[in-house]
Amino acid sequence: MGAQIAPGDMPPSTVSEEFEVMPANWKSVCAFLDCQTQWAAVATFAGVIWLGLDYQAVDVVLRRHDLDNAVFADIQAMERAALDVFAEVAR
Repeated sequence: MGAQIAPGDMPPSTVSEEFEVMPANWKSVCAFLDCQTQWAAVATFAGVIWLGLDYQAVDVVLRRHDLDNAVFADIQAMERAALDVFAEVAR
């Protein structure tokens, strides 16, 4: 289990808080945002290592909103993109 991370330890936002979402992606983006508190991370002497989303918690979000496997695949794609950004910010 990862360590608790304070909000100030999160990578700084590099984009505006507002963004456009295509209607076909709306459910997936909302589900991803609903999972925003479920990131697993490990604190090391070198800094925070972001591991990814806790899939047990993601599954709860998907079941509570009655969402399908396609939304889970979209969440995984957004997770991979976010991990790339976290890694870039950490450099």
